[in-house]
Amino acid sequence: MEFLAWRDGQFAAISDQLSDAFPGLLARLSDIADAAPTLDLVTPGAALKRSVAEALTAWGAEQLGIANTRASTTLEQYMNELPGDLALDPTVWSQVASAAPAVAGLSLIAASIAAIPTVVSFATVSTSVLAFWATATISWPLFAAGAVVIGVASLLGAGVLDRSQTWARDRLRAALHSEAERQVFGLHGPIGARCVLSDIQAAILAAGEKRMTGADA
Repeated sequence: MEFLAWRDGQFAAISDQLSDAFPGLLARLSDIADAAPTLDLVTPGAALKRSVAEALTAWGAEQLGIANTRASTTLEQYMNELPGDLALDPTVWSQVASAAPAVAGLSLIAASIAAIPTVVSFATVSTSVLAFWATATISWPLFAAGAVVIGVASLLGAGVLDRSQTWARDRLRAALHSEAERQVFGLHGPIGARCVLSDIQAAILAAGEKRMTGADA
């Protein structure tokens, strides 16, 4: 197996992995929205914000660990197939890294590569990446249904209030799902902004570089 095939295979595998696992994250966020008290439908409180941030962070950490284990195993298999006396050209990696944005698509990985610690390896990738990766700032004001909507509904009777709360809860759920798409895949955000997908890809790329050049042997 050629090294470039390993690299491309990992990028594709990470994308598929996150896509397959994403519905689980959405389900968790839906549970949070369904359990949110009425007050959080007006203005999201600290408990709701903390629950959402923890769900996103825990999911990202789990996916990073899965990707790291797979990439490390497959790269070791590749290296075991190489001739024992083969000398790896250090310049090969710089060429690989420079081509990474085109492989990843939309250059999403470029900003993440610049942010990866230079000492990251497969053994430390989880702690090293999580040391600087954190849930992006959530625009919470956009999530609230608004005090006026709930307040007016409460004056019009229980039936209207119930419908208003249902609408507000659906709106919160949709907003959380949209935010997850932005943070995980970079959707609904600036082109080239970092996301969980690009950060994991960059971390695996950096760990592979260290292993291939012998620094992590």
